[in-house]
Amino acid sequence: MKFFFLFNLLLGFCFSAAAHHKIYSPEVENGRQSLEWRGHFDVDSTNSSDMAHHHVFETEYSWTSYWQSELEFHVSDNEDYPLDWEKTEFQNQLQIFDHDNFKAALYFSYNFVTKGENSDEIEYKYLNEITLNSLSFTTNFIFEKQVGVDAKKSTEFSLSNYLALSPILNSSLVLGIIGFSEFGEISRFSTFDQQEHQYGLQFETEFDLNDYDVEIALGWLKGLSNSSPDNTFLWNLEFEF
Repeated sequence: MKFFFLFNLLLGFCFSAAAHHKIYSPEVENGRQSLEWRGHFDVDSTNSSDMAHHHVFETEYSWTSYWQSELEFHVSDNEDYPLDWEKTEFQNQLQIFDHDNFKAALYFSYNFVTKGENSDEIEYKYLNEITLNSLSFTTNFIFEKQVGVDAKKSTEFSLSNYLALSPILNSSLVLGIIGFSEFGEISRFSTFDQQEHQYGLQFETEFDLNDYDVEIALGWLKGLSNSSPDNTFLWNLEFEF
């Protein structure tokens, strides 16, 4: 298990992906129902990217202890498409391993794209989480492909990673290192400068509010390639009931 943890850690941080800056946990909890608002905004030296922001409104429900469905609505604001309803995603997740130190799941999403004249998308993921003492490491392996007669790109590959420490000083605050990378089409990976690589820090906490479990996460990412925004600020607010 320690070798497997180190292998995933090295793989994640050597290649380390952005599905709108969310790391999906493989764990499914029976009966879990939630509402979520997350997003990001960019601070960049180029006018076309500076202050661009993206919002995701999501609801999810776990039908069983291993099957979960989600519905997401994506709204983006940038130079070419101000405050545009970008797409709607219908997702299903199936947990296939559930051990104390290792969890894994398969994920499928169909994305109805309304932005511009882009084709719809299908998205596959393998979700992986390893826990050792006070550390947990989550990796999402992501494959995305356009579908339909107007599809122009082959399957694209990306990775997202989250290395989290257990709550700090017996509080509910969790500190983590978070990373996203997009490599381009599998048939011909982009050069490094054309790829998107972002790494940074995230703080998250949770607390009870009346009958709701509230989770809040705030993060910062630094762009490591020319195609990445210089800085990106993340937020995630989730109500579970």
